Amino acid sequence: MLVRVMRATSVVAVSLLALGSAWGADKPAAALREQVHRPDPDEAAVALTLPGGARIGVIDLLNTDITHFHTGRGGGNNTFMRTYSVRWPLAEEVDQPLANAIQSAGFTAVPTAASDLLRKQREAWFLSTTRSNKLTKACAQELARSAADGKLDAIVVVAPGFNDSPQAVEGTRLRQLPQYVQGWGFTTVEDDRGSMNPVLFNLTQILLIEITPDGAKLRHREWGGAYLYDWVGFTPPPDLRSLPDAEVEKLRPLVADILSRQTTRLLTHLARTVASQ
Repeated sequence: MLVRVMRATSVVAVSLLALGSAWGADKPAAALREQVHRPDPDEAAVALTLPGGARIGVIDLLNTDITHFHTGRGGGNNTFMRTYSVRWPLAEEVDQPLANAIQSAGFTAVPTAASDLLRKQREAWFLSTTRSNKLTKACAQELARSAADGKLDAIVVVAPGFNDSPQAVEGTRLRQLPQYVQGWGFTTVEDDRGSMNPVLFNLTQILLIEITPDGAKLRHREWGGAYLYDWVGFTPPPDLRSLPDAEVEKLRPLVADILSRQTTRLLTHLARTVASQ
């Protein structure tokens, strides 16, 4: 018997297009333009190989806050930050599209509720560890327990992260933000002509975790903070300090687009073995 290894993205590249209705198919054409980022040395490396049909749990620790940071001409009182709480269902925005992508790659996606301990330790175990290449011991133990309960071969965790590595992208946009900012948002910078030059950021992470006989092991962390996106066609509202709900809602398909790209990058690091006679 021969065993072939297939990258997950070889299947998902087409499948993600088919998921457009779930991931913002109605977004304006060319609404986002991805900026050049500083590449990860292992960006193309397969980190985890699993047999077809392997059970992969999906744990979501995100929230749906949107942060807007504005730098006005002259700084001072012209610079401000505001966070908006939106009511986007995470199951629709994150969990189901991610599960669909895992299924399309030939695995079995298993929605997995975050335990009380994972939620309680979210900051210590995830938000504060975006530059670590391993899980804390306590976090690994809790994920292994969750995996045993669900008979999982691997786990994908989606979580926010602090802005503690702004050097991961070119320019100063993330350097202007406070370190405690997390999750999704956008920045505007008013230039001498009055243009706002909006840029979206994604301070979230998707962790690919293998469940081994020795416990839970982090195999790859797809850090959204390594990318920025020019918001093409943005029209500033009359009052930048207080965006109407309708204006904030315009970000929904853009965030969905960003998550789709992030998931595609994550699946580059996941491969499936296929047995053949």
